Amino acid sequence: MKETVETDAATGLDTYGKRGLAVSFIGILLGVPALFIPAGRLDWANAWVFIGLTLVYQVFYTVFLAKVNPGMLNERGKFVKEGTKKFDKVYAAAYLPLAFTILIVAGLDARYHWSSAPVWVSVVGVILVIPAFALGLWAMAVNPFFEVSVRIQDDRGQSVVASGPYSRIRHPGYSALVLSTLMYPLILGSWWAYVPAVFLALVVVARTALEDRTLRVELPGYCEYASDTRYRLVPLVW
Repeated sequence: MKETVETDAATGLDTYGKRGLAVSFIGILLGVPALFIPAGRLDWANAWVFIGLTLVYQVFYTVFLAKVNPGMLNERGKFVKEGTKKFDKVYAAAYLPLAFTILIVAGLDARYHWSSAPVWVSVVGVILVIPAFALGLWAMAVNPFFEVSVRIQDDRGQSVVASGPYSRIRHPGYSALVLSTLMYPLILGSWWAYVPAVFLALVVVARTALEDRTLRVELPGYCEYASDTRYRLVPLVW
């Protein structure tokens, strides 16, 4: 597994990798109007903190992974590939609308004051989203098969990854995604934003279960790995 990552690291970013990173940055920039237009104002500190955090994360994500695992970034930049499972196409169609709904609802909440969260709640959100970001980066750093879509990567010789956070939980990337999703309403100071955030988190959990089932059936060695690594998303819990 280490040899694969090192080989990928030597190739650098290709056109697909650069395209994928560009799309990620564009997504963050589109979040700006999704927040401020519903809010009807620009003097919203929570939103600026949120945008700042996501931009800092994206810059670090780009620099760090381009150095340690650019091959993974190149594959992620190809988006939906042949062999992608049908359930994952549904997930892909639902993810972005739900993610932007979180921002829009938070913006409307900021304008109409449907709910009110104290400053310390936003501080907690910021504190807890940082380890979520770190866990996601760690998972992507050690896993050369961390693609955007769910498929068995026979074309890339996919094998089980059991190092790093995968030695503790089977889907650390999804754990990081669920935790960060649930922290966004706190950072934005909107309790109403939890309505789409919880729904999105449940969609991610469902995708995790379907991907886990796929890997058990189709990826050699995964059943043995799952027996040794019992927890899917939360260590010592589930």
